[in-house]
Amino acid sequence: MDPQARTILDTIKTLAPDADPHADDAQWLADFRYQTALLKAFSGDPEPVHAITHLLLPSESGPLTVRLYRPKPGPLPLLLHIHGGGAIAGSIDGHDPALRALANRTGWLVAAPAYRLAPEHRFPAQLDDSWTALQGLVAQAGALDIDPSRVVVSGDSIGGTLATSLASRAASEGGPALQGQILLYPNTDLRRDATHPSRQSEDGNIIDAKSLERQIDLYLASDADRTDPRASPILADDLAALPPTLLVTCENDPLRDEGEAYGQHLHDAGVTVDHDQFDGMIHAFLQMGGRLDATDRLLARIARWLDAR
Repeated sequence: MDPQARTILDTIKTLAPDADPHADDAQWLADFRYQTALLKAFSGDPEPVHAITHLLLPSESGPLTVRLYRPKPGPLPLLLHIHGGGAIAGSIDGHDPALRALANRTGWLVAAPAYRLAPEHRFPAQLDDSWTALQGLVAQAGALDIDPSRVVVSGDSIGGTLATSLASRAASEGGPALQGQILLYPNTDLRRDATHPSRQSEDGNIIDAKSLERQIDLYLASDADRTDPRASPILADDLAALPPTLLVTCENDPLRDEGEAYGQHLHDAGVTVDHDQFDGMIHAFLQMGGRLDATDRLLARIARWLDAR
């Protein structure tokens, strides 16, 4: 493991011990949300951005807030980024330093929806909100100075799951047209009986097998949802219509193997896949730019990949 990553893990365990697996759901969720919010402390100082604005989009569940990070004036391509946190934690505020850096490094307008969290709002509320954001942004492309011919979806952790499910929906419904998807260490297989060795071999790194199961139980409404391809995209029958993909996995991440397996499924379906494994890295390292040199390399990789879109 990268020494900088090891230091972060040790610090996290000192500041916020693992949530008690025997606690009731309310206490466990409160502990998990605290741990997730703590990641912002490793993100570094927020970078200045040319403009940050908020858009309110109507939806059946009420107004959806989307935060827009504009790195420079003029019409810009759109990167819709969906934050991680197991769909039960996390926020656009918690990801704010990372989203600022993402906009500045790529030169793309980065949009981040404040989607509803489970268990207060169970699956597929998170996907519905992400779809509302994608449709609303493209519909208002002219007013928002967005180039609608260059739209990419991205996400980290469960956000990567939502991003690829969003791309599948866009393909099946005839748009909006996407030029790519960026999946950063995604969950791709939420089945209870899923067998991916990294879930055990990398136990204890930010998330572990038991924590992951607790997250999924709080996220989904029933066990039947675990085999819904929108929740477990690795089970999707037809992936051929998905856009070119940048897949990032981490060597020391319980989700490594299912991410790699999904990348192989995409490749087998004829999708162009660029897969980068970051050796020595841990889950959630997009949010650790204040402490990890590797986060800068990740942002540079994303920027290079987007330059070709």
